Amino acid sequence: MTVSKYEYTMQLLAAMASINIAREQKISRTKAFFKFMKSKTGEMLFDESTDMWMNGPDYIADEYRREMLAKKSHRQ
Repeated sequence: MTVSKYEYTMQLLAAMASINIAREQKISRTKAFFKFMKSKTGEMLFDESTDMWMNGPDYIADEYRREMLAKKSHRQ
């Protein structure tokens, strides 16, 4: 199976953003990765039409944080 350069980039960015999230939340990289992949931000990253893959891992991790904050404030 051949992975396109876009898919490879998206996978790499997801992994790098997850490392950022794991450090901040003091959780394992694996747990952070799965949390990220279940998020709307993770979904958007793998949707080529959003062009989110053109941003760096810090930006993507920040988008994830904003999403989680919005979810948290919406629940309260």
